[in-house]
Amino acid sequence: MDGTARAYRMTVEGIDVILLGNEILDSHTDTLHPPAAAEGTDPTFLKPLVFQILAARFLSGQETAQTVVHLHEPVLHHLLPAALSAYGFPVVSTVQTNLPVNTKVYAPQARALLRDLDADPTVVDGLADPPLDAPLHRAMRAFLPQTLLYRDQPQRPGHDYVSALALVARSADAVDFLSEGQLEHALTQAETPFAQLFAELAVRRELWSRADRLMVGGCAIGDEWLDVARDDERRRRTLTALGLDPALPTVYHNGRYSVEHKGLRELFRGARRLLDEGERFNLLLHCLAPHPPQDADLAALAADHPGQVRIRTGPMAPAELMDWAASSDLCVFPAKFEMDTFLMAMGEAMASGAVPVATAQRGMRHFRHSFDLDAPTATGLALPRSFRVADPDLTDAVHGGLARMLALVRAGSPLVDTLRSRAVATAREFTWSRAADRFLAVFAACVAGTWPGGRSGPDVLPPTSSPGHDGGVGTAVAGPDGVSVRWAHPEAARVELVYPGDPVAVIALDRQDDGSFAGTGPATAGPVAVLVTCRDGRCVWAGAPVAATTG
Repeated sequence: MDGTARAYRMTVEGIDVILLGNEILDSHTDTLHPPAAAEGTDPTFLKPLVFQILAARFLSGQETAQTVVHLHEPVLHHLLPAALSAYGFPVVSTVQTNLPVNTKVYAPQARALLRDLDADPTVVDGLADPPLDAPLHRAMRAFLPQTLLYRDQPQRPGHDYVSALALVARSADAVDFLSEGQLEHALTQAETPFAQLFAELAVRRELWSRADRLMVGGCAIGDEWLDVARDDERRRRTLTALGLDPALPTVYHNGRYSVEHKGLRELFRGARRLLDEGERFNLLLHCLAPHPPQDADLAALAADHPGQVRIRTGPMAPAELMDWAASSDLCVFPAKFEMDTFLMAMGEAMASGAVPVATAQRGMRHFRHSFDLDAPTATGLALPRSFRVADPDLTDAVHGGLARMLALVRAGSPLVDTLRSRAVATAREFTWSRAADRFLAVFAACVAGTWPGGRSGPDVLPPTSSPGHDGGVGTAVAGPDGVSVRWAHPEAARVELVYPGDPVAVIALDRQDDGSFAGTGPATAGPVAVLVTCRDGRCVWAGAPVAATTG
């Protein structure tokens, strides 16, 4: 493999921009990153590694005084903090997206490459996770990959993999997050199906032991969105040009076409159900895709309600998006899997006066939407978080949430005006000027050799719920047809039995008249893994010991 590259320099407004290029670095120009399918078959899969090695070699000859290296996305730069620190550079790493915190890299490879870069390979040592092989562990590990919160590596026992985020946290001077909620989620995974397993992983230990290096530089919406004018004439002109009735309530969504990440399946189905029921409102959807998506739910929504639905999947000019947002009463963002860390599109819509209906993801908490519309800081309506593919509960929540908010809009409720005023004010707090000031303070602290996080690392890890804590109560009794389980939890919306295997088996228990849940699962000698999902989306695991039939 060619280990050389050309460095191209251009100067933009007095700032030097250096681009590295060779055959591998110049590949995948449409997506930048190689697809997962390229692993083991295409050398260009190594593009992120090649970039790290060549970037480190380029920087190794540069002046380090008063220089901070700011990196984005730990899994794509996991080698660089250790390598660049060895050369004398302070390093800040930004966690740009919420990949699973235990997304892993092959430790022998990392050690060998760090050694080749004249860095300390022992920084990789001690990051292996414990075996996690108890019955409840096995059920969690089998179930969790479908939540997109966890990846189960190594799949082959004996292979040495470590968390990329743990390695970066151990090596960087500061680890930056886009919002306080994103940082909290990374530290705790609180109320997700992953929280109890996460408590035992090396990445949690590393993050908490370096809490004084964790900081929130933040994110923002563009300055052009900070003073969007909202008036009747703009609404009339925009909606009429689209062939829509300006007198109808209008709902807006803008984002990438990412079905699971953005909760689009649930959005399309929930909105279509409302329209099928005769609810009259305009729906403006911008779902940006490189090619027109082949999506049955989206196609049905457009075909069944052509008079009220407008869909764009190609690029839209900012001015047109502003027209859409400023002409809308509500914006809807049912993002899932805690994958949105700031959600600029929601901030833009709120700054334009669209009241949010959105999932209560930690990473979006700064927008202050609430389950309680009468809360003194509420900007809009919160929906339960979701960590499930094709989640019928989230579809119901989108349907019910939109119906509730549309009724308020149609009734001319003063509450809508209050929520709108708060939404605009809240979104307009997030400016790039404020974010820049925070980063400059962090960079100055790194150059001075002080930790910029502003929080002290704990002497011991904070306590976490053990499996079964707050998971409800119940019984599991072995019988001729399997294991009969009855389970009760005061806030349960769903109770499931989880059996490890390939594929994992998940059995939903039926709600009983007394509010408990009951059903039968396969025979097993060990405890049955019970997963409780609460009405607000909170999840907790419990283990139900299996008793023999008596009498």
